[in-house]
Amino acid sequence: MLRISVMNEPGITRMKLEGKLAHEWVDEARNAWAGLSEVNGETEIVVDLLNVSFVDDAGHQLLAEIRHAGVELMGSGPLMSALIEEIEEAEAAAAQDTSDAN
Repeated sequence: MLRISVMNEPGITRMKLEGKLAHEWVDEARNAWAGLSEVNGETEIVVDLLNVSFVDDAGHQLLAEIRHAGVELMGSGPLMSALIEEIEEAEAAAAQDTSDAN
């Protein structure tokens, strides 16, 4: 199960995920993300993963796509910290490859 909450704060929108980002819940999170990104405008978005207990491969891919869109991923603990670090390193490597190609 996955709970998705959106909190609007001054200058920032926080999409909070709680539970397991896996299986059919990845599609729910993707739909919530798509809706949020359409209506958000220029406000900074943060995806809060502090209460996510599990992420499957599809969830990992979704988080990578969200990060690629310029959104900050926030989490703690060994699982989320390692996942976020892996996604950010892959994003940095891809950016470096693109700049090297030009």
